[in-house]
Order: sequence, then C-alpha cells, then structure tokens
Amino acid sequence: MHTSANPSPALFRWQLAIAIAIACFAIRAAAAGVEIPPSVADYAAALDEVRTARGKSSIEPVFEAGMQASPQVQAVLPDLSESQYQQVQRQMQGFIVVREAVIVVRPSVDYFKALARKQGTKADRAFFDIYSRTEPDGNGPFPAYIQQQTGETGCTRFDGKLMIDLYRGWMTFRTTYPDNYASEAQGEIDSLESELLSGICTCDNADKTAAGLQAFVKAFPDLPITPKIKTRIARIRSGKSSFRFNCHS
Repeated sequence: MHTSANPSPALFRWQLAIAIAIACFAIRAAAAGVEIPPSVADYAAALDEVRTARGKSSIEPVFEAGMQASPQVQAVLPDLSESQYQQVQRQMQGFIVVREAVIVVRPSVDYFKALARKQGTKADRAFFDIYSRTEPDGNGPFPAYIQQQTGETGCTRFDGKLMIDLYRGWMTFRTTYPDNYASEAQGEIDSLESELLSGICTCDNADKTAAGLQAFVKAFPDLPITPKIKTRIARIRSGKSSFRFNCHS
C-alpha cells in the first residue's frame, strides 16, 4: 500500500481550522491587551469638575490634562476596539478624536472657546481667543498660516498680515499673562518663528513671499530672528533662495 507524507484532505482541513482558530485567538488577545490610557479618565474627571463648578474657574488644568492625554491616545487609537474607540470619544469631549483616513487627536478650539466664555477666567478667554485664530477647527491638523493641500501636507501663507497678527497676538498674551498657558503660548511662538526662518513651501510667488516677510520685518524690527529673515528676503530677490514658490506639497 502506498503511503504519502502529505496529510489527507480531511486532516489538512482540520489542521487549517485549528491554525485559523489559534490566529484569531492571538489577534483577539492582542487587541484585548490594548488599554485606554488612564490619562483619558483623568481628563474626563477634570472636565466634569469644571463644568459642574459654581462660578468662574481656570480651565488651564483641564486643557493641560487633555494635551497630556492626546499623544497617548493617538499612539493606541488604531488598535482600540470599536467600543473602546467610542468610549475615548465620549471621555475626550472637547477633543477631536478620529481614526479614519488620518489619525487625529487634537483640541476642538470652538469647544474650549465657548467653555472659557461661560466658565473661564480672563486668561482663559484671552488664550482661547488667540488660539482659535491660530489653530482653527476647520483647517485640519494645521495652523491657520498653513493652507491645507492634502490630509498631511500644506503650503505656508507668507503673504499678507496673518503671521504678523498671530505673532503679535501671542506676544501680547505672553506679556499680559506670563504665568498662564506658558508652554502652549511659547510653542506657538516657536512654531511661527520656525516657519519664518525655515519654511520653504510657500503658497505665493516670489514677490508676494518677499513682501510678506518684509512686512514682518517692518512690524518687528528688533526681534533676534529679524536679521535672518532679512537674509531670506535678500536671497529671494537675488534668485538664490531655496523657496518653492506657488508650492504644491
């Protein structure tokens, strides 16, 4: 009688079924191992405390708690079960939590601006006023001076007064409220300065880009970054800059 080293079709189907069952179990076990970060519950509790408080109270601790939780949520968001995902969306009220074409966990500025007007302090209202102008909800993950072109890229709007107005707004806030939202305010100033000094994908042509940078220099002639911006302007006008004009990222 001839014997074969290969299993019979029935045995093969049984072995395949076992392998599939083991694989499915491993996938479920791995998914079960993904937990919602404890910082999410901390944020939800802090938000509830502010919303139920009598009178005005600072919103800054709530916002800080959410900002601390957001990168932790973003790290696990793709691996959460659907029920966990919905739970995070409920607990992170006030934050945009999305895992569709792109993964997004960021504050809803409109939500916090309304909360600041209703229950916040003067510092809260001032912060979320300039923050809403800088990080509007309707511009994807980008600040207002970046014109979104794809889900993850955009060009910089150097022309006009937008960057001047935002920079002045943040400098005014830092001067008026030096002890409030210090890291966020300085982070926005740093981001603006970084774009002014190293951004190369400009939405505008050479003349408009140079004019926008020149307007910034005129508005803030004594900043430490001003000489470097002047150098960028000179390079544009000499045709030696690294800018990509009318850029499509």
